[in-house]
Amino acid sequence: MNKIKIQISLLLIATLGVMSGITVVSSLPLIAHKFSNIEHIEFLSKLMLTIPSMMIALFAPFAGHIVDRFGRLKPLYGGIILFIIGGSSGFYLHDFYVILIGRALLGIAVALIMTSSTALIGDYFNEELRHKFMAKQGMAVALGGIVFISLGGLLAQIHWSYPFAIYLLPILFFPLLLSSLYEPKKHSELDEDLNVSTKLFPVYLTAFFVMVLFYMLPTQLPYLIVNTLGGKPQTVGFVIATAMIFNALTSIQYAKIKAKFSYIQIYMATFILFGTGVFIVSEAKSITELFFATAPLGMAFGLLLVNTSAWFLSQVPPHKRGKASGMLTSSFFLGQFSSPLLFEPIVLAYGIQGLFFIVSLVSFFTAFVLFVKSYK
Repeated sequence: MNKIKIQISLLLIATLGVMSGITVVSSLPLIAHKFSNIEHIEFLSKLMLTIPSMMIALFAPFAGHIVDRFGRLKPLYGGIILFIIGGSSGFYLHDFYVILIGRALLGIAVALIMTSSTALIGDYFNEELRHKFMAKQGMAVALGGIVFISLGGLLAQIHWSYPFAIYLLPILFFPLLLSSLYEPKKHSELDEDLNVSTKLFPVYLTAFFVMVLFYMLPTQLPYLIVNTLGGKPQTVGFVIATAMIFNALTSIQYAKIKAKFSYIQIYMATFILFGTGVFIVSEAKSITELFFATAPLGMAFGLLLVNTSAWFLSQVPPHKRGKASGMLTSSFFLGQFSSPLLFEPIVLAYGIQGLFFIVSLVSFFTAFVLFVKSYK
């Protein structure tokens, strides 16, 4: 029974990562309209998503040192408290720049939460059980995404600030977390010939690259739907939630997929699916056509995060999990923060659908490179 409670607790914690970003996606065009007196507000409103990512990227390496030094649970609980405070600030603070400060606090919170929880997964489960748990985790993240993006879209219809109230939900998690999670024993540092940082560098680079590409969806898609295709804010939620359904259905199969294919082969399939999805978006002339992209995009997301985390935990020794998890978290979210900054010039030059077409070509090329590498 306690093992089940531990898994449920870790699954709930995993949903906080997806909650940190997509919950307010549907509000972005409304926020841009509300604060239209601020110069460059359409671009600045995207910082609601990317400021947390920047703070996570900057703070996660320090969070890794904190987790290795002070244990897993204290940073985890501190992060959840900060998550509630920073995340919900947009619900009751209606100054744009003050809300951005709240989003920065949210980023620090997520850095602590993700670093601690990733280390805990490595501590609690062996490799075979990790693959099975991560399949469940991928499904939980996807289902959480469906709930949060849909709820955020519906609340945004009432008022742009209401989606921020969703960040109060983790208050309900605390009783279960306190009664089920335990502090793992400290792992002694072993003398190793292998340089752990060098070994993990390809994982970190991959995490950064895939997030630069994949995070264009929540940062660019709302503007395509609302401003170009004439959709409403809740339409953004429905499109992304539909993709999340395919995400969940794919994630839960990860353990079976990993038993048959290598990490590289799974990445290859991921980029083929992603490239197909963004190509469909680049050619869409209506909201209906966007829904044809949700299956390949959702399946790609379902494989991406689980495969990267599984690959990472298979490479890192126990006594380095905190520090290394911090670097992985930093890599993921540095990619998220960089995504709109790197893509903004392309959007200005070719439009959002032009960006999606270019990224589809990059994705197919990446899949080809991985194909060649996997069969060398």
